Amino acid sequence: MKHELLKQEVERTMGRRLLVAHDYEELSALVFRHTKENLSPTTLKRLWGYLSNEKVATRRHTLDVLARFIGYRGYDDFCSHAGELDEVQSGICTEERIATEEMSRCQRLVITWRPDRRIVVKHLGDSMFEILEAENTKLSVGDTFRCRLMIQHEPLILDELRHEGLPPTTYVAGQKNGVRVVKD
Repeated sequence: MKHELLKQEVERTMGRRLLVAHDYEELSALVFRHTKENLSPTTLKRLWGYLSNEKVATRRHTLDVLARFIGYRGYDDFCSHAGELDEVQSGICTEERIATEEMSRCQRLVITWRPDRRIVVKHLGDSMFEILEAENTKLSVGDTFRCRLMIQHEPLILDELRHEGLPPTTYVAGQKNGVRVVKD
């Protein structure tokens, strides 16, 4: 059932299983922070069966919000990609990696991902970067972010992203096919 797969993907996104009451409160807060939509801890507990083992009808809105939380446009989009989730999800990384703590200040990198996204960044020190050029992406020139590790052909996590005056957030570039990083 797709509901179960959605719950598994939400837990994978959180990095752990939801086991105690506090986990649902934390998920509720994370969902709001990333989607600006509310799902109460009680709603989440019902969906996960934490409150009882009874089958409870889940509102479509809840499924849509959770799908958006994990990076899909909505529940229908999630369902159309669900077959891809059976692919191998873990393993040893053998690709080239760049540990940003070993980079010199002002070192520039060109980062690209599908279909035609491209940014040029400058290392500011302490694993912080500034975007100098941005093409075909939601990211903008002047945005800053923190990244401690970049791995070729893997998704790139831009943490503490400061974008257009908004509160710091996390952005994933190349979520499906990864990124390519070249020293400029």
